[in-house]
Formats: sequence, structure tokens, C-alpha cells
Amino acid sequence: MRLVLVAVLAAVLAACGPRAAPSSVAPPDKVVQVNVTGQPVDLAAVLVPGHVTVVDFWATWCAGCAVVDEQLMAAIAAEPAVVVRKIDIGDGDTPVARQHKVGALPHVRIYDRAGNLRYVLAGNDALTAGDVAKSLAAEPR
Repeated sequence: MRLVLVAVLAAVLAACGPRAAPSSVAPPDKVVQVNVTGQPVDLAAVLVPGHVTVVDFWATWCAGCAVVDEQLMAAIAAEPAVVVRKIDIGDGDTPVARQHKVGALPHVRIYDRAGNLRYVLAGNDALTAGDVAKSLAAEPR
């Protein structure tokens, strides 16, 4: 009887044992504004490990930035491995612009999944940011 009770108890405990926990890690936000206008930013701290991170330096007065943003978002909307971190440089002569040597807008930097800077796109070249980011996301891990 005792042996049967031990066997039943062992079976019950085995059934209640560790199970694979559901993934509780939420995906990162697709787009995040990371600074107060003009304030410095630690770029390494805003990169998203395991994701292609597009760092978009922008300003409210920059019409080209709005065009780049629209095209970028359309290109990467369905690509979960690409995130955007936006940095508002303000009037252009601000601590963050000097810190990262951003002299002209639009200005986009694209980092691969490992956090390596792979592309710096300025002016009209920034219009290709979405396609460039998608191509990095398609690279084998």
C-alpha cells in the first residue's frame, strides 16, 4: 500500500513539475522617441539587442525628415526585427547634434542585430533607410 501511495505521489508531482513558461518578454516598441529636444543621448543604451535599430535624427522644422519617416515606416511596418529610435536634435546647434556630429538632416544611422553601426545615411540617401534596414534584418543570424 505504501509503495502504491509513493508511486501515485511521484506521478502527481511529476505532472505538476516544471513546465515551459509562456514567453513573458514583450516585443520592443517599434518606435521610441529617446530624448528631450536637443538633449544628449547614449546611443549604445538605445540599441535593441537582437533587432536592427534605425536611429533617426530629426527636427520638427525638417521637411525632409518627415518624408524619410513616412517612407521608412511604410517599408518596415511588417518587419518585426526592425525598430526605430528617434532623436530630436532641435534647432540643430544642440548638445545632441554636437555629440553625434549631425550637421545636416535627414540623418539616419542603422545598426545590425549585434549593435554594429553598418550605415550612415544623410540627405537623400536617408530615403533608402527602410530598404537597407530590411536587408539587414534578412541577414542570417
